[in-house]
Amino acid sequence: MKRRNLFKAAALLPAAGAGSIISTAQAMEKKDRPLQAIALCAIELPPEEFALQAKKAGYEKMGLRIHPIVPGALAHEFKAGTPEIKAFKQHLANTGIVLHGVDGFAINSNTNPAEFHSVMDACAELGVKNLTLCGDAPDKEKFARVIQDMADYAAPRGFNIDVEFMIWRTVGTLEQAYELVKMADRKNCTIAVDSLHLYRSGGSHFDLDKIPQRYLGEIHLCDAVINGPIDPKLVAAQRAGTLKLDSTQGTPKGFEGVVREAREGRLIPGIGELPLVDFLKHMPERPIGVEVPLPGYRTQRVFDLTYKYSQDVLSQL
Repeated sequence: MKRRNLFKAAALLPAAGAGSIISTAQAMEKKDRPLQAIALCAIELPPEEFALQAKKAGYEKMGLRIHPIVPGALAHEFKAGTPEIKAFKQHLANTGIVLHGVDGFAINSNTNPAEFHSVMDACAELGVKNLTLCGDAPDKEKFARVIQDMADYAAPRGFNIDVEFMIWRTVGTLEQAYELVKMADRKNCTIAVDSLHLYRSGGSHFDLDKIPQRYLGEIHLCDAVINGPIDPKLVAAQRAGTLKLDSTQGTPKGFEGVVREAREGRLIPGIGELPLVDFLKHMPERPIGVEVPLPGYRTQRVFDLTYKYSQDVLSQL
């Protein structure tokens, strides 16, 4: 990543120590489309506090990570039928925010879908509408059956399964994700399109026009500099399908920079250089989740800034 681009983006961002400049009333005046604060915005926050702070910033919806992406990773787990889940549902109702999506599901071709049944039961009780997963598919047919089975379990429970592509995984591009959800052939199995992952995987907003709209699912929104922290030759090889990646064994060599960027280096929408307005114009109207952690910032300020700047981007549509 080029240093001048980082400095350019950083110069536009208000100082971390400054007080919040956005009131709830101001945020509500800017509301054009409902936005979801995705879990990564403040994954360390207890769910109850996440709900309060996201709502205060203006968000109508929120997401949670209720399953660890890898064993031992941070997640706020719930079990169906427990007093804890009932209390949290009441807290959401009192706060006036909707729990829309959950993430933290990494699968591969050998995953047993039944291992997720209990957490999917919790999703149903919580009333979520979308479960986002990612993964590695060395055997495409087996992987397609896994997501097919998960979609079949989710359908009567009222939610969708989204497959999210990430350049460092076997399912690394929009086209690779499309191939798999098409094989799964379930109406509630679609592709989550993250603005960072689309452009870091060598994709373009014009590529979205080649995918039938019914296969395009939820939108994850963030910004970044144009030149990513990865060798373009690796991106080209991934797009050509010549790499044999297996992120279940850890971050593949050469992809460390983009993994770090995705987890802690995203920029607020409108602060970076990605063509986010064009990106949104080429996506069908789908739920938009804002996914921007800002290490070192107070969490309330993260919610305030990401909400305000995201609505500014939406106002350009």
